[in-house]
Amino acid sequence: MKKDCRLKFRRDFVRIARFGFYRRSNALVVQCIASELGRWRVGFTASKKVGNAVLRNRCKRRMRAVAALVLRDIVANGVDYVFIARKSTSNVRWDTLVYEAESSVAFLNKKVLECNG
Repeated sequence: MKKDCRLKFRRDFVRIARFGFYRRSNALVVQCIASELGRWRVGFTASKKVGNAVLRNRCKRRMRAVAALVLRDIVANGVDYVFIARKSTSNVRWDTLVYEAESSVAFLNKKVLECNG
């Protein structure tokens, strides 16, 4: 995944959380919102509720790998995505994590495209 496709600034994360759509699953939360940039971007976050720094970093590595796998096939241009770790993200089975991310992204793409015409 290219570095220019990353969300880096807090204001972007806050805008997506405030005005975007989201879908929760057992392993992660995916949020998205339509962007005016015309290209897709993605961000990853894990709060201290997830665990110590080692666990948070492991969760983010797993989410980056899942996003690279999932978003290459079903990404929608002009949409910003945020993957949020949950406590179970670090130890859930890989195929479960991939399935939940795929279904969440597909659901959210449909919602965003319905909303934006």
